[in-house]
Amino acid sequence: MVLGSILNPINSSIISVALIPIGQAFGVPPSQTAWLLSALYLATAIGQPVVGKLIDVFGPRILFLIATSLVGISSLIAIFAPDFWWLVVARCLLGFGTCAGYPAAMYLIRSEAERTGKDSPASILTLLSIASQTIAVVGPTLGGLLIEVGGWQSIFIVNIP
Repeated sequence: MVLGSILNPINSSIISVALIPIGQAFGVPPSQTAWLLSALYLATAIGQPVVGKLIDVFGPRILFLIATSLVGISSLIAIFAPDFWWLVVARCLLGFGTCAGYPAAMYLIRSEAERTGKDSPASILTLLSIASQTIAVVGPTLGGLLIEVGGWQSIFIVNIP
């Protein structure tokens, strides 16, 4: 649950240090590289409530598997993007893919609480919250390290596993 729920915050923050190298690689100004941030946020803003409802209807497993597959595919598209706009499309797909992690986790916690008749475990909710906040802080440092070692494309490798 935790690994799925941190996909969105890591991808929101890790790209921050890659905008300049990406812009240089594709010859686009910083004003255009902002689309890489906007694409993810717009897709997430649209996708999160939709995916949350679909998880309520169809259950978390199938939607989580589809979404994480979309994350992997979008990362491969990003790594091999032939031009800047392919990268924007990949980030949009990535945003839709990262939408399922948190709602799936909440669904599982709620269904377990209903099954046992107990309140949702505070320790799990705390762990989810801390993981999301911590990974958002770690993202730029991790991004910088990955870019230093493997170029801007390497920031998308974290999504493939």
